[in-house]
Formats: sequence, C-alpha cells, structure tokens
Amino acid sequence: MQTSAPLAAAAAPATPATPDQSYTLFPRDVVKFSVYGEGDLSTELRLSGNGTINVPLLGDILVAGLKLAAAEKKIQQAYIDAEVLIRPQITLQVSEYSKKEISVLGQIGRQGKVELPVESTSISIINAITLAGGFTRIGKADAVKVTRKKADGNGEEVFILNVEKMISGRGKEPVFYVIPGDVIFVQERLF
Repeated sequence: MQTSAPLAAAAAPATPATPDQSYTLFPRDVVKFSVYGEGDLSTELRLSGNGTINVPLLGDILVAGLKLAAAEKKIQQAYIDAEVLIRPQITLQVSEYSKKEISVLGQIGRQGKVELPVESTSISIINAITLAGGFTRIGKADAVKVTRKKADGNGEEVFILNVEKMISGRGKEPVFYVIPGDVIFVQERLF
C-alpha cells in the first residue's frame, strides 16, 4: 500500500479554466469535428468506449486521454502521414461531455456514485465526500482509502489519506484529487 503519494491528477484543478484548451477527452464524449476549407468533412463524432473516434477518410484514431489541442495535432498528422490532406487545420470542440463518476462507499452519508461536474476531470476528495453526504459519526476520516486503476490498465494503486487533516489544514496534508473511476472507501472508526 502507498500513502498519499502525489500524482499528476492530484495537482489538477477541479474545473479547467478554459475547457476548449485544457479539457482532457474521455470515452463517450461527443466532439464537433471540422477541417478548415473542407466543409464536407465536418461532423459530430462520439468517442467509443475504448477512446477512439472514427475520423472521416482515416478511420479510428485513439484520442481519449489527450487534451483537445493534442488530439487536433494527432489527427492533423494522421491526415498528412496518410497523404490525404497536405496542411489540414483540424478543429475539435466538445459538444457533449460524458458522465464521469466516482464511487464512495463505507461510513458515508449516501453511498454510491458521485458525478463530477460536467467539464471537470477531477475533484478534491473533500468535495467528493461532501457530495456523498459527508462522514458518518463513526467514519474514520484519518484513513480514507482510494483505489485507482493504473493508467496502463495493469492493476491498481491504493492510497490511504488523512482527509481529516486536509479539511482542518493541520499537518500540511496536500489536498488529494480523485478522478473518474476512483473508489473511495471510508472505514468504521474503532473505539
């Protein structure tokens, strides 16, 4: 088991400042796709469950996990590599955000799924627990377990967090951010 080791997601802001520039694409998002000067290629595309979109004239390209600008560049390069277009100017704009959820279980007000705000890719663990009704009177706030699937899909990471210190500001405990798919478990306090 690991303790609150910092992760890239742990430092991510809860809501991106400018979604069109900093939003990370997720499976099931819907994007408006266009190529400047090629109106017949403009369409709306839904990312598949495995994170690909079916790009006109190219086929499936994996874009989940990429920021919008990076996805645009990847598609642009794919058109160039396939010698379909010479200097394509690709534009992607999110028209529908997929549902992103976290599971909150154990000694919590309302167990179950907590949905992240529409454009968010993470929220603080404090906000997630608050949205789930807060700790019960016997909830162990100083040893909250977060289970997260590894980015490469091979196994899980487990974090034991002192949320009580995060809330109070004692002990300089950095605020931990949870991401879609995380499972938060609050144990029962032993008296």
